[in-house]
Amino acid sequence: MRLAYINFLIEDGNYRAGVLLTDQSTKPVEFRITTGLNIDQLQEILYGEALKEVLYKEKFTIQLLNSLQEDYDVVLVKDRSLLSIRKEIEKPVVHIQKYEYFMPLNRQSHKIINLQEKYDPLYITISSQDENRLVSISQQLNEIYKNFNIMEPFDRIEKAIKYLSEKGQ
Repeated sequence: MRLAYINFLIEDGNYRAGVLLTDQSTKPVEFRITTGLNIDQLQEILYGEALKEVLYKEKFTIQLLNSLQEDYDVVLVKDRSLLSIRKEIEKPVVHIQKYEYFMPLNRQSHKIINLQEKYDPLYITISSQDENRLVSISQQLNEIYKNFNIMEPFDRIEKAIKYLSEKGQ
């Protein structure tokens, strides 16, 4: 199973995003990053709550996924609003986060655990159009989670964006 991780970094009004495609052992297969996009305070005021949605979905995520040369099976995101990109791509989108005891389970959500308790339990949610694939995706992610922290690649993207920004790239 190949996983396409999407993450974002905002520093001093500069917005950037990256996609890290990994194999099932979370080893990198491909990496893409956007150029920095500076948003001034007036734009932040005028866009308000819609700014992240416009930037993250329309400007960054779809472009990054379309730029990948290698194929992937699932897109993993930390921002729940990105589940809606499923309408524009052919692959399942999975929102993944740390599990909290009082989180409601529903037909589109599932808990993932690491049996050795090396990593915290996780909670995944998928879009309604992939509801019939939830069990299969959950089982595959749970299998990967036995040996590899499937949340850690999000940190790698942030670090890579910072590194490239410091290098002026």
